[in-house]
Amino acid sequence: MSKAIISLQFHLEAAIFQCRLFILCLADFNRIFCFYPTQAEFDKAAEEVKQLKAKPADAEMLRVYALFKQAKVGDVNTARPGMLDFTGKAKWDAWEKEKGKNQEEARKEYIALVEELKGKYGV
Repeated sequence: MSKAIISLQFHLEAAIFQCRLFILCLADFNRIFCFYPTQAEFDKAAEEVKQLKAKPADAEMLRVYALFKQAKVGDVNTARPGMLDFTGKAKWDAWEKEKGKNQEEARKEYIALVEELKGKYGV
């Protein structure tokens, strides 16, 4: 191979390495500086949602359930309930929609949803 091709290949490999390193740094930056809530903040929100003055709509409660499960457990790890368990299927389906979301993001969304519900229904 000519020196020009070898040099080009070296620079290309170096550029690819730098891109990979940059992506890793972005992931760490996101994890560190996007201010994911603490476990204590999540636990506080979980208690506050139980103290709402009025019961939220079923769709809102399913979202609360789904985000809670995603934050605590991660992706759905059980079989879908049987056809006569309507409530169980609705909860499972809501949780399944959160599949792939990391637990920190689910905690963040859960707390934001609880804050929204507190404003809507009061505590």
